[in-house]
Amino acid sequence: MVATLVRLKLTLLRNGVRASTWQLVSFVLGTLYALFVLATLGAGLVGLRLAGLDVAGPVVVGAGTLAVLAWALVPLIAFGVDETLDPSRFATLAVPRSRLVPGLLLAGLVGLPGAVTVLLSLATAVTFSRSAGATAFAALTGLLGALTAVAASRTTTTAASAALRGRRTRDVLVVLAGVLLVGVGPGVNVLTSRLGDGARDWAELARTATAVAGWTPPGFAWAAGADAAAGRWGTALLRLLLALAVLAGLLLAWGAALGRGGTGPVGGSGSTTAVRARTGGLAERLPDTPAGAVARRCLTYWRRDPRYLTGAATVAVVPLLLLVLPLTVGPATGPGRWLLAAGPLTAFVTGWSLHDDVGYDHSAFALHVTSGVRGRDDRAGRVVASALWQVPVLLVLCVAGALAAGAPEQLPALLGASAALLGAGYGVSSVSSALAPYPVAAPGANPFSTPRGAATATLLAQSATTVLITVLALPALVAALASVFWNPWTGLAALPLGLGLGALWTWLGVTRGGALLDRRLPEVLAAVSRS
Repeated sequence: MVATLVRLKLTLLRNGVRASTWQLVSFVLGTLYALFVLATLGAGLVGLRLAGLDVAGPVVVGAGTLAVLAWALVPLIAFGVDETLDPSRFATLAVPRSRLVPGLLLAGLVGLPGAVTVLLSLATAVTFSRSAGATAFAALTGLLGALTAVAASRTTTTAASAALRGRRTRDVLVVLAGVLLVGVGPGVNVLTSRLGDGARDWAELARTATAVAGWTPPGFAWAAGADAAAGRWGTALLRLLLALAVLAGLLLAWGAALGRGGTGPVGGSGSTTAVRARTGGLAERLPDTPAGAVARRCLTYWRRDPRYLTGAATVAVVPLLLLVLPLTVGPATGPGRWLLAAGPLTAFVTGWSLHDDVGYDHSAFALHVTSGVRGRDDRAGRVVASALWQVPVLLVLCVAGALAAGAPEQLPALLGASAALLGAGYGVSSVSSALAPYPVAAPGANPFSTPRGAATATLLAQSATTVLITVLALPALVAALASVFWNPWTGLAALPLGLGLGALWTWLGVTRGGALLDRRLPEVLAAVSRS
């Protein structure tokens, strides 16, 4: 079974590269970048062979520990994981988890990230090549560290995917993710504030940190290789056993999470209550029109779909980030005028988040095609569903930011900048999701996964929409910045200017994007149906 899964992964990757130009371009660019990273870091590991173990050991242990943590945490908030072999596809094959998990683990090493990680891990054998035994032992522990990294990645994303199906658990995870994210900056500032005595303190702190990391689950394998090179074979064997136990624990946890969220049927939060035809609340007040029907469905997405909820978490993260960001500048710097950016920055993020909204429909977008929904109604419904909850949130953030910063006179400027950014975001998103949609995680799939071949298209679409939204809102942004840094009275000009621009860009986006969607319905359906 393990060999079969590895061969299947290789076959899928090969066929995926041949499937489209985007996937071929993505693979070529990814390969070039992987070779650059491999050459750079590999040369560093080889060069550490010439340094003493008091330098090479802490560097390898620290870098290895960070690599495992990156594999475990980064897919939750950034790039996602490669689900070429989606575990849910094996649900009907009755494959035992005891055979499925090892096969998926080794298949996870097939691909550019896995290959680079394995090769760099094996390069630590050169770093610790003080004897034949130490070299072989370091190669073993390096491979063990790479397997631990991949297992940690799949365990965290699979467990989070399963947990996100429970509403209360989703809310808790969103809050925890926000707290962890905004706590990075102050944590770094606290560390650096204690290092005013020069590079010697940095080196001492690094040695202390890596010594502690060597006795943590992510660092066991890497520290074992350093111990063997130093001749501490008793400690090396102890850490090897601990590293094996960590890997076994991760595999057991991954298997348990697959049983709930991967290979079993996709479920909700456990409630057996039938879904009502109407969702109540704001949805009940929407008109019985095609645009109103689209808006009601999108409101349901915002309330129930884990993919939408992970994106909506930024609304909570942005204000928290602005509260603690000044702490990274210096201990005496308070939030102050940083909080003025809460409303405009959140407006940009929320408007921009719709730039591939149609992608989340997946194959259900076929209903729009077969039922003859006009593109204008589709665009308008999505904008209305978002605006119903985003506009009140932005009003609260603008007022709260101005009051908390002690500058209520800046409220017109903040409202104008927020309106321009939100309207430009809605307009650009209404056009871009019809012009250049790209595949996202399918409904019911792991919301942290990344479809094959979508990386390059995703990067280009996100970069282009970010620049375009900023340019379209620039007049109102200039007036708002002049109000903050020069004369508060210019904020009175920013408000009508921002409201006018926001309304104009939203209207143009809905009309032009709707016409574009009408012309490109087959292409859009084909693009969003891939996963």
